[in-house]
Amino acid sequence: MLNIAIQKPSNLPVFPTIPLIKKGYAGQGSKYLSDSMVKQRALVAATMALPLVCIVLGGNTVQEVLKQAEQATAEGGELIEVRFDKLYVQPVNVTVQNIDGVDETSTEYVAREISEVNIDEAIKQLKKGIDKPVLFTCRSKKEGGGFPDDEEARIGVLEQAIVSGVSWIDIEIGIEPKARASLLEAAKASGVTVVASYHDLESTPSSDDIVEQLEANSDAGDIIKLCYHTRHHDDALSIFEAGWKLRNSDNSYSLMGQGIGGDWPRIHAPLLGQSMVFSTLPTEKPDFTLTDKGLINVRDLMIAWEMLGDSEE
Repeated sequence: MLNIAIQKPSNLPVFPTIPLIKKGYAGQGSKYLSDSMVKQRALVAATMALPLVCIVLGGNTVQEVLKQAEQATAEGGELIEVRFDKLYVQPVNVTVQNIDGVDETSTEYVAREISEVNIDEAIKQLKKGIDKPVLFTCRSKKEGGGFPDDEEARIGVLEQAIVSGVSWIDIEIGIEPKARASLLEAAKASGVTVVASYHDLESTPSSDDIVEQLEANSDAGDIIKLCYHTRHHDDALSIFEAGWKLRNSDNSYSLMGQGIGGDWPRIHAPLLGQSMVFSTLPTEKPDFTLTDKGLINVRDLMIAWEMLGDSEE
């Protein structure tokens, strides 16, 4: 873990853990925390309050998502993000010969037609098969997702998810205002917790601009999620500095980067007063590319937080 030396003021506040508004897709889930994760989290929480941990799933079929959800349950994550937009892309292995005449195989993602996904049936299967609290996300292409370029259809998917009784839903800040207001109204009426998200796929602004963006959208949802493309360590430090400036804020937020150093705000989230942290599932073999992507798996995240907790003693 990369250590950043920060002189922490003596009056640093205790950061509250954000409670789950609902438990499970339809009401259950907390009993499935693994014993090891519960003990590890309790150990860390004894020295500092922790953000909510959301494990992101990336399956391209309902069956893959359900299998990953079982693993996420075993890992003890408190919240599972279902990336419904990933059902609209299909991984395809492509083999080509390099300049030396050797075959090289890579995976490319091919778009599916909207009609290929039975939305009602897919949501029913997910609701039936996942007992953990679910954050339902259907990300647009312009913000890094896989849903086809049909915004009206995507809004319809989000509406169906809200009606289905999902616990949490991601509603991007950039959605057309009238459509977004309608989604927020429906979410509020159904008691669904809203993550208001924004993803910049090209750059990271200054720390002051990040703070200004968050405060300008403080009423856009229950938790404000801002994610930026970190091209170098200076970008990562801008996000980290913004989090430090916001640590006494009344806003519930989650800041992160995708790219070099993007995992710094995740690793140090308890010190920054973050409300939620997004993590990945562990893999059978170590994935050393995660750091370059600004990501961290949930096991390594708990280890990092345990180390931060030890430093508090």
